[in-house]
Amino acid sequence: MGSNTARRFAGTVMLAALFIAPSAIAQEAGGAAPPPKPVAKDYYQRSLETYEFRKAAQSGPERGREIFYYKCWFCHNEYTKNAPQLTGLYGRGTMVTGGPVNDENVKNQIRNGSAGMAAYKYTLSETDINDVVSFVRDKCCWDSDAPPPNPRYQGR
Repeated sequence: MGSNTARRFAGTVMLAALFIAPSAIAQEAGGAAPPPKPVAKDYYQRSLETYEFRKAAQSGPERGREIFYYKCWFCHNEYTKNAPQLTGLYGRGTMVTGGPVNDENVKNQIRNGSAGMAAYKYTLSETDINDVVSFVRDKCCWDSDAPPPNPRYQGR
């Protein structure tokens, strides 16, 4: 009976090797999967400019103004009472959180948010945050009766 058990065990091992070996060989031959191809972007589609916040400018404070309008203005305007006004932020000594006003602290506030502010680290890229900070530092803000002009509008 001992030899029958040994034969069954050896048969089971051989059968398992037959099923496992082809997949192991295929993995070795194929190596790592090729990286995915980048998504093609059609820059003739105006909706892509809106999605990437590039209607007003490709980068800098003007692009930051556009992002601010879509992401920040809703809370940081002259009508709200719960969010601080950002006009003249860099002229103040400290932020509402207590830290000094500088680019790094403003970027961290945008990235991580706080008790009363949403975090944008998963929504905005570093380039987006840099453009918003350059707008807040240099050109922020506007009167809500005169929002930023539409760059595509052509008066007649």
